[in-house]
Amino acid sequence: MTSTRPPGRGSPPVPRRDSLGEGRHAPGAYGADRRRPAPASSSPLMSILLYGGVALLALGVGAATFFIMSPPTDYIRREIIARVKAETGRDLRIAGPTSFTIFPSLGLSLSDVSLSTPPGMGGEPFVKMASFDVGVRLMPLLRQEIVVDRVELNEPVFSLRVDSNGRRSWDLASLHVPLRFARADAAWPRLSELIVSPAKAAEHREIAAVSLDDIRITNGAVRYNDERSGAWGRFDGLNAQFSLAAMDEPLTGSGSLVAEGETFEFKSTLTTPAELAQQRPAKLALTVSGMPLTFSYDGTIGPNDGAGTITASSPSLSALAHWWGNEVSPEVGAGEVAFTARLNATQTSVHLSDIDLKAGRTTASGTVGFEERQGARPHVAADLKISGLNVAELPLGAELRAGRGGSAVPAPTPLSLEPPVPAPPASEPDSIEDLLNRPASPQVKGYTQRAGWSNEPINIKALGLADADARLALSEVTYGRTRIDAAQVTVGVKDLIAKVTLSELRLYDGSGHGLITLDASGSDAAFTSDVALSGISARPLLRDAAQVDWLAGNADVAWKVSGHGTTEADIVRSLNGTSSVALRDGAVIGFDLGGAMSELSEGSIPSFALDAAKKTDFRSLTGTFAIADGIAANNDLKLDSQHLHASGDGTVDLPQRALDYTVRPKLVANLGGDGGEQNAVGIEVPVRITGSWEQPALSPDIEGAINNPNTVDAVKQIGKQLKGKKAGEIVQDLFGKGEDGGPSKAEKLLDSLFGEE
Repeated sequence: MTSTRPPGRGSPPVPRRDSLGEGRHAPGAYGADRRRPAPASSSPLMSILLYGGVALLALGVGAATFFIMSPPTDYIRREIIARVKAETGRDLRIAGPTSFTIFPSLGLSLSDVSLSTPPGMGGEPFVKMASFDVGVRLMPLLRQEIVVDRVELNEPVFSLRVDSNGRRSWDLASLHVPLRFARADAAWPRLSELIVSPAKAAEHREIAAVSLDDIRITNGAVRYNDERSGAWGRFDGLNAQFSLAAMDEPLTGSGSLVAEGETFEFKSTLTTPAELAQQRPAKLALTVSGMPLTFSYDGTIGPNDGAGTITASSPSLSALAHWWGNEVSPEVGAGEVAFTARLNATQTSVHLSDIDLKAGRTTASGTVGFEERQGARPHVAADLKISGLNVAELPLGAELRAGRGGSAVPAPTPLSLEPPVPAPPASEPDSIEDLLNRPASPQVKGYTQRAGWSNEPINIKALGLADADARLALSEVTYGRTRIDAAQVTVGVKDLIAKVTLSELRLYDGSGHGLITLDASGSDAAFTSDVALSGISARPLLRDAAQVDWLAGNADVAWKVSGHGTTEADIVRSLNGTSSVALRDGAVIGFDLGGAMSELSEGSIPSFALDAAKKTDFRSLTGTFAIADGIAANNDLKLDSQHLHASGDGTVDLPQRALDYTVRPKLVANLGGDGGEQNAVGIEVPVRITGSWEQPALSPDIEGAINNPNTVDAVKQIGKQLKGKKAGEIVQDLFGKGEDGGPSKAEKLLDSLFGEE
């Protein structure tokens, strides 16, 4: 009988597992072996790969550590130097350590680096720098691609030099390998080959892409020097950053530099470097801006030429001139500067066309060209229209006259017709008798020594910079205060000799022509001047040119002079030549000779002080001068007026800017007002003119007139027109009686000379 339990009550029965045989059970069967099964055995190949990979990784880490800690820098240094020499012919000098860098990127650092000038040139290295760093990206490198992401030049100094033979330190004439960039599958190039010559590297493996995300110049400098002419320039504080995504993408850059103490910011875009690498022109947009000057170029630039538009501007001509190293007057320096031109340049020439310049009151338009010539000086050609130019304010003019930063020649003191501050009064004669009692030598009053000519060295060796041919159409041009209304000027410079031809010259209501030659071929500057002017208004010309305001008239003037020297004063002291002057319908301002003679005829001594209200009118004034060693001598001065004649002789001391001249006005017998004949009998009183050009002093020699034997004849002739008075009465009328009513000393003198009438 089978016993059972009701369902749901008590413990459930333990299930029995099917036996798989003796001692074996089905999986999960009760009583089965609970131990973990033994691992399956691996193949020998997998074991070798596993342990071999670990070993290679350890070896690679060790090798990399050794390579970083002890890189083959000497080998790399030698390879780079050799490659530079082979590809460029230049010597690369690496005086400092060479090392690999990990941060900020994988790369190479060279210290104390310099690159020589082209073979055979010598002199300072083309560039020298504290260090040169190159960085590359790691991941592209693992894909066998070179992505140069960093190039840094620390404290580079670029020496742009032109030697006496015209060779340029920046020429790469010895580099003949073309630059190529493309995808390739050749073997990987050596690092030294990549750094030195991308083209050589491309022979092994064409480069898929060259990317320069960060090109830096830190605290650099640029020096320029032309040994042929002495021209030089320099920039300091050059800090720049450039970026190039790919060779066929734009190269952009920005930075700053310091020139003559002013900081300038610049931006540039070049599209693209690949075009230049393929010897084709690329577009360049460059802007340089600073306080004194903003400059821009928009055009093309190629390996051998360029063409584009240049613009430049400055808010202040004075500020621009000051930055350039010269000072201009506030009047001239007022206003802005604006310049535009079309540029076309080759390796040997620069041509500016469509020039449009406005600098203060000066404007210019036309063309200028510069061309280098094999075996000869460069040549400059110009065709310009210039208006409103003040030649004395040109930087070159200041350089020639006073040197850079020097002081200009002090302006001469203008003639003032106002009486000077009086000195303590000396006893003045009230009559001829008082005059006769005075010392024989007349006292000269009113002379004031002026500063004189400049002793600053003159350097016209700039004529040796280039030969030139220029045509200039001038209008409203001034030199200091001297003005030229219009002129056609041609300038030819050859072999350090400049010839300036003046034609259609219009100035001061007159006209003129001439030829001026400057010769810089000798040790001293030399010049000749052959100029003729006609119909000139003399007073404004003399006032503006020499601060002489006491001579007026319609003038014809000519001179032919030559001189030489190293300073302005030397040249004036060396002047030799001739000059002539003829004035018509003019006047001597400040003194009335006719009135003085009338006063003298009335027996009183006239005042010879300058008086702006007085003048001596004349119909003509002529004279010729012989100039020797800066002294102009004259002995044929003739003055013809309605009331008197005058002759004169004396000297003009050009170096001292002084006069020593005697004028002999003659009160002629014909008192009808036409002055009579030149040889007519008359009373002649010499007047000595001495002192500076600007303020001459007049001193009459009345004693000499009294002692002149012709005086009594003149008195007789004049007496015939004075109501038949006898000579004695005329003498009394002219010279007065003595204090006691008896004969005067003048009358006694005449009696002793000529006998009583």
